[in-house]
Amino acid sequence: CPFCLHFFFCSEELAAEFISRPQNQDVVEGEQAEFSYIETQEKKTISFVCKVNRSEVTVRWMKAGQEVTLSKRIVYRADGLKHTLTIKDCAMEDEGEYTAMVGDDKCAAELIISEAPTDFTGQLRDQTITEFEDAEFTCKLSKEKAAVKWYKNGREIREGPRYLSYFATDDRLSMTVEMNSAHLEMLKCQRADAGAYTITLENTLGESNWVTTGEVLVKEQLVVPEVKIKLDGTLVVRAGDSFAVEAIVKGKPQPDVKWTKDETTEEIKKGPRLQLETGADFSKLLITGARRTDSGKYVVTASNSVGTSSAKCRINVLDRPGPIRDLKVSDITIDRCNLAWEVPEDDGGCDIYNYIIEKCETKRGVWSVHSNAVITNKAKV
Repeated sequence: CPFCLHFFFCSEELAAEFISRPQNQDVVEGEQAEFSYIETQEKKTISFVCKVNRSEVTVRWMKAGQEVTLSKRIVYRADGLKHTLTIKDCAMEDEGEYTAMVGDDKCAAELIISEAPTDFTGQLRDQTITEFEDAEFTCKLSKEKAAVKWYKNGREIREGPRYLSYFATDDRLSMTVEMNSAHLEMLKCQRADAGAYTITLENTLGESNWVTTGEVLVKEQLVVPEVKIKLDGTLVVRAGDSFAVEAIVKGKPQPDVKWTKDETTEEIKKGPRLQLETGADFSKLLITGARRTDSGKYVVTASNSVGTSSAKCRINVLDRPGPIRDLKVSDITIDRCNLAWEVPEDDGGCDIYNYIIEKCETKRGVWSVHSNAVITNKAKV
């Protein structure tokens, strides 16, 4: 019989299985992990990597019994035999057991995320403040769980009579953390508040780096000068006495002060009888040994970069009247005559209410009072 040879061919596809499996991951929130322990800050990336024994297969990724939903943040990539699940911006809710499945084979690895410390996400801004205005520093935080400390020129701002509210007590300064931002508020800033302000934060996970310092420049408030003389009406003094005139002076920047007399613009200068004293909020004029020529209108003027103000007062120095003028004798007889005259050029600082007439007998050469109650500028003698 003829010899027959039969060939039977049997073909069976090799089942897909893992040849490299992911390992457990223990990372800080947001770190990157490639199946070895890696420490990094949150908001980074972690990756699970496994290999299968043949290409063109799809690995299913599971977490807590549910298939992982892929997105822009959670990405699956196959590259030949290598399969990778990448999780970007790792957050605490990503923690758990991840399972890779292919065919009937599967493998699992644990992702453990440690919470990262709170950090700053913004910087302090330099500020220029006019005196007596309010200033506020604001700094953004990555989380809410933080206690901040504020420093001025490297020294911590602590409780004291100048501090109030929240973390410190000052009627001009308050500190608070609300939502994801820290605030430092200064009310009615003074020149002494100028300086470098710095913020740090602390939590159970450690202390962050210092944020860039914010500078505060407090500009002087501009105030138009104001002058008021401490004197009501006219100041009357006797010749030879001393007198002082004081003015209250306000304004910012501090005004320059000058004194003048009558209608002249020439500034009064210090001298043997005259002293000038000017301080932060006053100016004083002092004259000793007063004379009739010291009488007049005194003007004090204060000026600064934003304006000028002035105040005036009147001084009257009393002294003996000057001599009468233009004395005329008429109707002369052996024992009588008529007198007439003009009033003195200087009345001594007040009205003349009577004249005294004296006469001298030529034979005896002795002067005697003829009348001490002459109220007009003429008389019969």
